[in-house]
Amino acid sequence: MKKLRKTAAASAGPDAAAPIAQATVEGSSWSYGRSLGQKAVTGLLYLGIACGVLALGMQLLLPPVKPAAAVSTAEGGLTVVQQQAGAYATGFVGAWLSATRQQPGTLLDYIDESTTSMLSESAWVYRDLGVVSVDPVDETGVVSVVVAANIEEYDMTSDDGLTFWPRRYFSVPVRIADAGLAVVALPTPVAAPLRDSANVQMPYTKTVSPNTPARATVEAFLAAYLAGSGDITRVISPGSTINAVLPAPYQELKVTDVRSDKEASETPAGGDVVHVFATADVTSASGQRLTTTYALTLTARDGRWETTTVDLAPQERSTGAPSSKSTPTPTPSR
Repeated sequence: MKKLRKTAAASAGPDAAAPIAQATVEGSSWSYGRSLGQKAVTGLLYLGIACGVLALGMQLLLPPVKPAAAVSTAEGGLTVVQQQAGAYATGFVGAWLSATRQQPGTLLDYIDESTTSMLSESAWVYRDLGVVSVDPVDETGVVSVVVAANIEEYDMTSDDGLTFWPRRYFSVPVRIADAGLAVVALPTPVAAPLRDSANVQMPYTKTVSPNTPARATVEAFLAAYLAGSGDITRVISPGSTINAVLPAPYQELKVTDVRSDKEASETPAGGDVVHVFATADVTSASGQRLTTTYALTLTARDGRWETTTVDLAPQERSTGAPSSKSTPTPTPSR
């Protein structure tokens, strides 16, 4: 019997051993775990695809996000950094004027210490620093800033050594870079800006006489606006955003002249509008006096005039328009 079993096994040959080996592999204890792993990977893949589709759908539903852009203004305007260069140049001019060879002070925040040997032995006395203009220099990244200041100087025509305070102007080139601002050179004294000698032509050609409703509105408004006299809400149009100056800077106010661009009716219809140009003398509590002017827009409501706006600037007559009267000028009271 043992011989027969051996012969049978031998007659099967090498091919008979293959199924046994295959059965051993299929009966491995890890086969089920691999199956679960494959299913898990497949499930995660489908979940990722589903999340991607959902995210895309949400992105399409959301409003578009605008990409970040460099700070800029409308064509012809200045960027924020260019405006900052104006303040930077102002500080530089102030430091430059007040620095001395022995005490350069804050000037070293702008220039290298090696340049201080060219400074004055005594500081310049100045006041009222201000930016006059900021002009970009082509595409160089440099802006030319003109700064003005009143400088104390000796009056060379005086025998008594008197001083005066002329307005002086200085040009400062400032480079704008990602790292920050830097001055390119020392301030350069320059001439004052040209003044337009042509007279401004304004359309306020009609006199608004005292004891008229429009004149009374102007007087009551300015008294409440500048001197704290009366309730300003009683003389302004509904919805107007005008607020009185607080605390009131003046103790007395006298309107000396009011002109308008057209006749201000004593019985205006609702919605009528007239533009006026008023001149007034104001006096402080300490007796100091000023003459000032205001451009106002009046609107009629319920048969009376009310102040709607304090205009940012007086109106100007269009070029070529005929002039029936001379341009009104402030007339201080005597």
